[in-house]
Amino acid sequence: MANINVFGTPWQEIVDWYLVQPIYGQIFVLIGVFAVLALAVVVAYYIIKGAAYLVYYVLKGVYYLLKGIGLLFYKLFEGLYYLISGKPKQDSPEQQVQPQASKLIAQNIPIQETIQEVHPEVTFCSECGNKFSNSMFHTLSAKGIVYCIHCGKGFQTNSATIEA
Repeated sequence: MANINVFGTPWQEIVDWYLVQPIYGQIFVLIGVFAVLALAVVVAYYIIKGAAYLVYYVLKGVYYLLKGIGLLFYKLFEGLYYLISGKPKQDSPEQQVQPQASKLIAQNIPIQETIQEVHPEVTFCSECGNKFSNSMFHTLSAKGIVYCIHCGKGFQTNSATIEA
């Protein structure tokens, strides 16, 4: 066998040392070698993954930077165009919707609000007679409907409409 050196030690000396060890020592050495190899693979994976994320986010940042600079030049030249030509700038569709909303506010349309009130004395199930738990009472107050945890009967609050 050719003179192969591993970490500056001839390969044959490493093999001889390994074979001299008791069986449990040989098993521990094998487990250690596999653990070191697995650790090396995991570390290499995370280093490569980190480098890929770094490249991705740097390119994404450069893209958004160039996009912002392009938008800056577009708005600048658009403003210069309307300034030099003397033409009025056209309103965007969002700006045309706002006057309609202000007309509705000016008409004083009454606001209707629906509330659901649960009286604290209504805390017993009419089917089985068991008392509502705190979670059932809070669910009834929040959602307006609850089911008894003992018998399954449903309860719903009455809605009242208030005009302001």
